[in-house]
Amino acid sequence: MTNGELISGSISIDRLRNKILEGEIKIPPFQRAFVWKKEQVTDLIDSIYNDYPIGSVLLWEVNEKLPALRNIGGYKLPDKTAQFPLNYILDGQQRITSIFGAFIGNEVDVEDENINENFKVYFDLEDERFVHYEDLNIAHQNLKSSILFNVNDFFDEVVNLSPELREKARKLQSIFQNYKIPTVTIKKRNKGEVGTIFERINNTGTPLSALELMIAWTWSEEYHLTKVFEEVYKLLESKSFEDIKEKVILQCFGAIIKKTTVTKDILDLSPESIRDNSKTLIKSIEKSLDYLQQEFNVISEDFLPKPQILVPLSFLFSKIHSPSASQNKIIKQWFWRVAFSDRYSAGTDKKMDEDIRFFEKVLNNDFSDITKYSVSINSNFFRTQKLSKSNAYVRAVLLMMSNERPLDLTNGRIIDTGSALSVYNRKEYHHIFPKAFLKSEFNLDEDKINVIGNYCFLPASSNKVISDKRPSNYFKEIIPQRAISEILKSNIIPEDSMIYENDDYESSWKKEVIC
Repeated sequence: MTNGELISGSISIDRLRNKILEGEIKIPPFQRAFVWKKEQVTDLIDSIYNDYPIGSVLLWEVNEKLPALRNIGGYKLPDKTAQFPLNYILDGQQRITSIFGAFIGNEVDVEDENINENFKVYFDLEDERFVHYEDLNIAHQNLKSSILFNVNDFFDEVVNLSPELREKARKLQSIFQNYKIPTVTIKKRNKGEVGTIFERINNTGTPLSALELMIAWTWSEEYHLTKVFEEVYKLLESKSFEDIKEKVILQCFGAIIKKTTVTKDILDLSPESIRDNSKTLIKSIEKSLDYLQQEFNVISEDFLPKPQILVPLSFLFSKIHSPSASQNKIIKQWFWRVAFSDRYSAGTDKKMDEDIRFFEKVLNNDFSDITKYSVSINSNFFRTQKLSKSNAYVRAVLLMMSNERPLDLTNGRIIDTGSALSVYNRKEYHHIFPKAFLKSEFNLDEDKINVIGNYCFLPASSNKVISDKRPSNYFKEIIPQRAISEILKSNIIPEDSMIYENDDYESSWKKEVIC
């Protein structure tokens, strides 16, 4: 529960200008740069003139200065050094910047002339509309928008106009001097809550990531979180896990420091705790990846069934160098039960936090909570799901198959599944009931042929030996009969010989997974 306040109000354009000029309104460092084009600026000013709604502006009132911030519109504005609070723009940066730029004159110097070009807006008194100076009709009388809040400049411009145009100019000035911009001000909210609010309202198609917010919170002259993440991704790339999302890495941070993966709580971590645990984060992720590769043959991120698995493991390996034999047995059970369940399909933060608490108990040799994890796929899965690495369950099946140390159907040798797993080369997979055979014999379509239950690992050279032969042929003539039971078992293929003697495709499915 929070004691924060959310206050609705409004602010005049003149008051807004003054607050910006006095350094009371700033752009927080996690906001992106000003990106509006001249047409968007002009349209906004014209919307205000026509009394069209332009939406409210969201401000965050604080009594502390963030470690980095930016001025509005590339102008050279003063820093607020006393009489806090400051107001940071959470939503409405483009609108506030456009309004400030269009109605500011020569009171302040410009840092970026390119941005300033967008603010050269004029009012065509004869057409009664705002236009950018590049689109001016020079045969008409035009007023620059910036003079509307400067009494002397305004008088000098309108004094020689015709009575009709002078009256239009005065009405124009009145509209903008009396216009109120709707505001919502957040007070007494911590950084974690504000970060969550910002993420939710910033839905323009390029939402700010939690990492960018965290970089802003932790920035200092001596520490740059960006460099830590560069080191993390260098590590990930070296182990073929470079596609792991930034948010997952942040959740590893949260798990290690505060035993939480909730974005709001992570954003509320102290900068000191982030800095102090950066090396631990990198070491824990490295240990986790090594463990995944050594124990489960997860040689790339493509075959990690659920990327969230990395988070609880990072917590675990931040506490120990290597698990004991009994701990390892339970960790393996946890891995497979999570891999073959829908555990991370929804409410992933809550589930990962539960997994962190589970590993806390495992560290104390309390394994009782393993019963809370269950498997959710059965034999029907194998006859309906296509071979696709985008399917988390299929990735888990392929991983399970590789962990059985499958033997080559043609010679009984152990197959190196690394190539098939690392590059997802379909030539390294074999249709147990060949495609051409199923099409000609049973007239089956691709959806019923290319299912995970009809595949096993097989090197491309051995695949050519079997080719399109029917099972009743190659099971007897090509698979070494002295070791056929061992070979089929290693490939998780049913051992009932009658299935293949009768080319019985419907009875060939792998059974449900038991972990």
